[in-house]
Amino acid sequence: MLMDILEIVMAILRAVWLMVPMLIPNSAAVLFGGGTPVDFGKTMKNGTRILGDGKTWNGLIGGTLSGVILGVIQIIIMGFLNQPNWTINPCITCALPILFLLAFGSMFGDMLGSFIKRRIGKKRGAKFPIMDQYDFFIGAMILIVPLQWTWFYDNFIDGVYLAGFIGLIILIPVMHRVVNIIGFKMGKKDVPW
Repeated sequence: MLMDILEIVMAILRAVWLMVPMLIPNSAAVLFGGGTPVDFGKTMKNGTRILGDGKTWNGLIGGTLSGVILGVIQIIIMGFLNQPNWTINPCITCALPILFLLAFGSMFGDMLGSFIKRRIGKKRGAKFPIMDQYDFFIGAMILIVPLQWTWFYDNFIDGVYLAGFIGLIILIPVMHRVVNIIGFKMGKKDVPW
């Protein structure tokens, strides 16, 4: 019984570790943000912005690169620790497509969330429960599941790894809230959610 619990805890920690390239980009985008909006200030026919000023090219590129670079650093660390099972792929060049899909997918999901918010009349920074916590996760899954199914299955569905994936899904709102409070206290976010 204790071994089962320990195995599940390790699977959750491993799932969080493998998804760091997805978890980091939105926070990093806040640091790199500013500049030209991704939607170039364009509006829909009803006059609402496509995405808004909060989604910039600097944030998109900076956030995506941060996720990829951090993923490469993780691979190097796990190589030194001789823990290939805790890495996306021990071969960095082989891992780059997965790292990109996780990082860019995270940013894509955040933009998709903003797009949906604008369509239903929510202003920038307005609370949008569930979407606020999971938009980046949904975006990454939209890209990673069909394009890297074997990798996803082997690391998040097969055996005890499914418990790790479920644990990750449960932990995402907690991690999201903590990071947003930190960003708010640092003066990088207008609201703590």
